[in-house]
Amino acid sequence: MKKVLLSAAFSCALCLGLLAQSREINFKHDAAFKEVLAEAKKQNKLIFFDAYTSWCGPCKVMSNTVFKTDSVADFFNQTFVNLKVDMEKGEGPDLNKRFEVNAYPTLLFIDGDGNLVHKIVGSAPANEFMAESRKALNPESTVYGLGRKFNAGDHSAETTVAYMTALEAAYENDKMGEVAKVYFDALPQASLLEGKNWTMAKRFLYDVTSTSFAYLLSKSDDLAVKYGKGKVDMYFNQVFYSAISSLKKAYSTPGRLQAANHKVKVMEELLKTGKAPSSDEMLESLQLAQLSGTKQWDKFCDVISSKLQQTTKPGAHSILWPAMEMIRDAPVKYCVNALKWAEQYSDDKNNLTAQILVSDLRKMACKKQGKIKEAEAFALNSDSLRKQAAAKGRGTPQMMKD
Repeated sequence: MKKVLLSAAFSCALCLGLLAQSREINFKHDAAFKEVLAEAKKQNKLIFFDAYTSWCGPCKVMSNTVFKTDSVADFFNQTFVNLKVDMEKGEGPDLNKRFEVNAYPTLLFIDGDGNLVHKIVGSAPANEFMAESRKALNPESTVYGLGRKFNAGDHSAETTVAYMTALEAAYENDKMGEVAKVYFDALPQASLLEGKNWTMAKRFLYDVTSTSFAYLLSKSDDLAVKYGKGKVDMYFNQVFYSAISSLKKAYSTPGRLQAANHKVKVMEELLKTGKAPSSDEMLESLQLAQLSGTKQWDKFCDVISSKLQQTTKPGAHSILWPAMEMIRDAPVKYCVNALKWAEQYSDDKNNLTAQILVSDLRKMACKKQGKIKEAEAFALNSDSLRKQAAAKGRGTPQMMKD
């Protein structure tokens, strides 16, 4: 499953193909969820739930192409009760929390009792989407069915690889990393450098506490010679940034403090070896995650201010995203600091990503300060900027939940 916009060539091909298409999935739009559950139970069908937002480019691709493909429409109209919900309106925010939707589109399969059966995140061509969706009809092939088998002790290669693949499609990277740790740590370390295992590690191994990941990092020079430095560096960057992102959630989750502190210690040791690309930058991000997680906001502001005094201005996302996290989680007085940081990116009119982040930050700050009209104006501006980006086929920054 793809987490980004489909390529322009693929999109054009889909659009041309649709000239011969005439049917589409019959969705109930923003219908009361309780009523949809009752209908699904009465018909003994699963609910296909398209969780989308108005500004999401990949959501539009799915709606305008894949969902209007005759074979897809026929299958879904016969097999499921189909529901489409804007996750920012009506019941959307409550359903967002209930089903832990963190990216768009998120495509859910839910039984008549409200239990989540299967989950797909991102856009995909019709054939891939159909293949993944059919898994919802076989309890043993769903992400949750495979999880039950794995947790019951079935760690066979067949079950484990199938489970990791399902978790990948569901965008459950933290869980995928935990399962991958079990799988890869059981392999002979030298075998991790072999082509097949390296390819699988790049795809699934995202747990920085695994001994197999530490081994791969220690062999990063050998991997670079064998498979190319660019691809190797990209993998290690993705793993560390994903771990730092999940760390922020761990600090706020009851019972996860000890695990979070252990992960921090492991990451510090790995990054200080200098084997990882951008080690210094990642150590800074790790420090900010620790400070925000432990509510040390004055020190947090000092780190951001220091970064902005560097000769080369940091990328907008590395400053404005943590600034928005501070607005969300810190006392209101810290909004002033965040707004000052946003000023340093407000003049870059050619950078849509920076402009969206600046507008989102100002919206959040105004809302927290009680300036509701100003917040609404910035919200409209953010929506307009995201539509501009989508029209140009560009991805957009995720909208932070405030």
